Amino acid sequence: MVKMGWLSLKQKPFRFSVIILLALIVLSPMVAVHPALAQTNGYYYKSFSWDYNGRHWNWNLTIPQDLYNAYKAVPVSTRTRDGPAGYGFCTTTKDSYIQNLAMELNSTANQQGYNSYDKVSFVLAFVQSLPYTSDKVTTGYDEYPRFPIETLVDDGGDCEDTSILFATLTLIMGYGTVYINPPNHYAVGILGNDIQGTSWTYPKGSNNTYYYCETTGDGFTIGQLPDEFQGQSAYIYPIDEDKQFVPEGVSLTTPQPSPTYSGLGNQPTPIQNGQPTPTGSASSNGPGPSAQNPMPLSFNLIEDNPLLFIIIAFAIVVSIVLTIWSVRKTKIIPQEQIPVSPEPVTPQAPSTDSDSNKFCIFCGSSNKTYAAYCEKCGKQIGQQSA
Repeated sequence: MVKMGWLSLKQKPFRFSVIILLALIVLSPMVAVHPALAQTNGYYYKSFSWDYNGRHWNWNLTIPQDLYNAYKAVPVSTRTRDGPAGYGFCTTTKDSYIQNLAMELNSTANQQGYNSYDKVSFVLAFVQSLPYTSDKVTTGYDEYPRFPIETLVDDGGDCEDTSILFATLTLIMGYGTVYINPPNHYAVGILGNDIQGTSWTYPKGSNNTYYYCETTGDGFTIGQLPDEFQGQSAYIYPIDEDKQFVPEGVSLTTPQPSPTYSGLGNQPTPIQNGQPTPTGSASSNGPGPSAQNPMPLSFNLIEDNPLLFIIIAFAIVVSIVLTIWSVRKTKIIPQEQIPVSPEPVTPQAPSTDSDSNKFCIFCGSSNKTYAAYCEKCGKQIGQQSA
């Protein structure tokens, strides 16, 4: 009889844990590094919701998949080659889709009677509503500046991603915009006058005042600097729109956002009397393709994540080695140690041999050998019968 050794038996939970770990490693890129994206007939269908000035806004966007893929194909080394000073490369003011989005935001703000301060604040609230996500978690890179289309499709990003989106929208709307780089952070500066809050003069000695705009937290207003950056110096980077990346050979339709809002009260009143440069209005060109059932986005694991593929392969090899090693630890128990089941014992009937062999000479009855008197007639037994 063969029986697994105690060491092999104790390894079963361990091997099961290794299998579960492998499954999590394989599934993790689908959940974190490559989130599932809703797509419909070559478009990503995205919904956005935010609040501004007592009203709640819901917008739907249909974003061309080919356009997203064109930006996604740009290597991270190209995006980061000039560091934070070179994020003008990702500021895509020439993108017709982003232009339509900016004009729709501007048109909606005009319809609400917003002045220039409220227009910029309206766009800022929209960008602030996007979730904050870490580059390391979502892409595997320490720094991965996203193009505006990527930030919209990927459901947010970190500080430089939302700053690039906000800067692109405000530049298209006609506002003076720069990047502001406090320690370990990234934000936007809006050109203005007489706005309360933190500002920088750029270039030095000029009359250009840029007011700080925080894009990663809800409720921050123009000029409001987060407490952790109070008293800190910051770099100011101008945006060279001539150095931006422009996808080539992308044929796309430009569907418009479909905004709705809810709220009570009269037309909103301006919060501040800021003086950024205003721009004209724009109108919608009509709805885009209708939404279909969402489908998950496929990806090439080896090309997109070579390091992750190596880790998975290594984990599989380790699991196979551990399995083989545990099988070799199987032991054969010596014969003398093999437990043997006892043979069944058939119960024996009580002995039927009679011990009554002393007979009474008077009545002939059989009595026990030790009887002195007959159990039947009561007379004394004289002799024992043979």
